[in-house]
Amino acid sequence: MHGPRNIEVVKIKSRQITIRWEPFGYNVTRCHSFNLTAQYRYAVGGQEHVGEEVCQDTGHIQPQYTLHGLPPYTNVSVKLVLMNSEGRKESDELVIQTDEDVPGAIPIDSVQGSTFEEKIYLQWKEPTETFGIITLYEKVPLLIIAYIGTYGLMISFT
Repeated sequence: MHGPRNIEVVKIKSRQITIRWEPFGYNVTRCHSFNLTAQYRYAVGGQEHVGEEVCQDTGHIQPQYTLHGLPPYTNVSVKLVLMNSEGRKESDELVIQTDEDVPGAIPIDSVQGSTFEEKIYLQWKEPTETFGIITLYEKVPLLIIAYIGTYGLMISFT
């Protein structure tokens, strides 16, 4: 028996990752019930999170599985574990970074401003959860928009 082979990333989003692997041969599935789990781990704010999910419908021609509920802009380590009556085998581990996402809210108490005859001066701290690298803040009437890649966060001022 061998473990899952040729594990690869099919799709990456800000809060989910889809992986695919080579279908199991007859020698793995014959006369055996088997279990395939996706084990993953990541760290957010210095705290490590570990999870394990059972992969269903692994008998397809191109089996794949999607992990949901992951944090944006985070490195996630993923491996597949195959278990049957003959034992346990693991795939190679992949490290995948989830995509960026819309940043969280800025701390409202950090907003400071001054008005002048022809301009307004605003200052604030970055969002507590950036979910990426903020590359631009854009001001439109009564709004400030923070951009990460192609995502924008509107912050309203009245």
